[in-house]
Amino acid sequence: MAPLQQLDTYLASNSYLGSDAKATQEDYKQCKDISAASIDAKAMPSLARWHSHVSVLMEKYPKVDYRGEAIPAGKAPNLGAASPGGGKEAAPKKEAAPKEAAPKKEAAPKKEA
Repeated sequence: MAPLQQLDTYLASNSYLGSDAKATQEDYKQCKDISAASIDAKAMPSLARWHSHVSVLMEKYPKVDYRGEAIPAGKAPNLGAASPGGGKEAAPKKEAAPKEAAPKKEAAPKKEA
């Protein structure tokens, strides 16, 4: 089981653990592993919301969702990358060295016709 604070951080920008769109077996598994009493809703509001929601879904739809589709397996999230983009935070950009102005070319004299 992942540390609760990491789950809360992840769930602050993601609705579910195993999928972007719907609850999965991964959500059900993690939810079963976490006691509701171990969640401080004020300190971890995203985790509390998710746990409450997934608990209801597990009870009401243990095998299939409301459309009759099987609950997908899902994939455990990479909790080290809690941003919505899914990647690690980008390293700070280095400042570009100031560009030296290119010497201006003198205009060619106009040819007379």
